[in-house]
Amino acid sequence: MDDEDYESLRKSIDSFNNFNMIALASKLSTHELLEFRRISAYVYRRNKKWSQSIELSKNDRMWKDCIDTANESEDAEIIEGLLRFFCETSEKECFCACLYTCFSHISPDVVLELGLVNGYHHFIMPFLIQNLRQTYSRLKKLEERTAPPKEDANAQDGIAATYGNLSGFGGGMLMLENGGGMGSPMGGPGIDMSGFGTAQQPQMGGMPNGSMPGAVPYM
Repeated sequence: MDDEDYESLRKSIDSFNNFNMIALASKLSTHELLEFRRISAYVYRRNKKWSQSIELSKNDRMWKDCIDTANESEDAEIIEGLLRFFCETSEKECFCACLYTCFSHISPDVVLELGLVNGYHHFIMPFLIQNLRQTYSRLKKLEERTAPPKEDANAQDGIAATYGNLSGFGGGMLMLENGGGMGSPMGGPGIDMSGFGTAQQPQMGGMPNGSMPGAVPYM
């Protein structure tokens, strides 16, 4: 610090951590040289003092440091506050850069609100396009994962053939077996019809009342 060698100081901070970092950051925050104040913001950032780090960077208009710190925090509230700050100060390019850098931690409704209120339609459009694309890809993968499994084509052909063979039973088709016997459709014993062809027809006089000539007696 006495030699104003900020590069060596930063390397020392990265190499060693057995010192009071917060005290050093507080001391450097009012240093007359910009690079030392940046180191102060950097030390706050390393110790997850996000708000203090961003405020120091804001005062020095170090917008990239602000955006990087907000992104590293992964805090939606901090990122939203930085976006609103960029809108208030009309830093459109920084607003767009923050949307790009902190994309994963920003809610789309917040972006739409800020774009509508401030007229930043062109600046929010890349974010919205990417967000829609990502949402579509996730929904497509989810639909593919939850879709019912497709049946095997061979299994479907076998089922169709089975139903095709059984469909004849309902149409009155009979299977003959044992020399003219009528087999049961379900594989049971058939009815012997061999005697029907040789049965002698009774005479009209001997028929019961109401019987027709040539009728086969009821078995």
